[in-house]
Amino acid sequence: MKVGLLAGKGELPLEFLKSAKEKDIRTITFSLEGITSPEVERYSDKVIWIKPFKLGKFLRTLKKEEIREIAILGKVEHKNAISLSGFDLKALTFIASLRDRKPETIIKGIISEIENIGVRVIEPTKYLLHLFQEPGIICGELTDKLKEDAEFGMKIAKEIASLDIGQTVVVKDKTVIAVEGIEGTDKCIERGAELAGKGFIVCKAARKNQDMRVDVPTVGAKTIELIGKLKGRALIFEANKTFLLNKEEAVRLSRKYGITVIAV
Repeated sequence: MKVGLLAGKGELPLEFLKSAKEKDIRTITFSLEGITSPEVERYSDKVIWIKPFKLGKFLRTLKKEEIREIAILGKVEHKNAISLSGFDLKALTFIASLRDRKPETIIKGIISEIENIGVRVIEPTKYLLHLFQEPGIICGELTDKLKEDAEFGMKIAKEIASLDIGQTVVVKDKTVIAVEGIEGTDKCIERGAELAGKGFIVCKAARKNQDMRVDVPTVGAKTIELIGKLKGRALIFEANKTFLLNKEEAVRLSRKYGITVIAV
């Protein structure tokens, strides 16, 4: 048995490949030059490097490899969909055909292009179940004030995620300080910290009808370290719909910086 992976930036593609290896499933990874971690070479049975935004070449190569199933994981900056830099003719035609350039619209459009050549795009979650968290306190304590801010923030985060604006909000004292847009989670947190000062909390949520093939929320040790360095108070995320990377390191950093981490 073999499975394909279209890998973007970050650690999620590596977690997928490690899990597939443990299950004795052969992997063929389509990696994006300058974006995908070279570490995919270590865990993949075969790696095919492709220049970013060369959709035509990717589809031709995918068909040639005779893969029945493929997953899509990892970050590709959304701002590139606006700049159109490096797009081949197929990619330009594809972008022009979309009703808008929201992240979900783009990814679902790519899924349709892949499935049109006879390859099924699968949910990667069966390879990543170990990254999901049940509801509960992972580190720290839930005070009454934090509970109020968390409930307020998660409600807003859920709404903006469902509108496909972003997945993250920064709140303080039941006030929205920053909303994630095209800049991404880290920049949103940095902007929120600058405006709120110490004691802010970060909330991250999935869409109301989250397609688990598309842009599943992800947090991890790096997120917590950023919040800690900027003197934030807590990270709240949606249980069983958010990937938590490097949990042991995340807990260590949470204790170091005095950050409460909760899956709700």
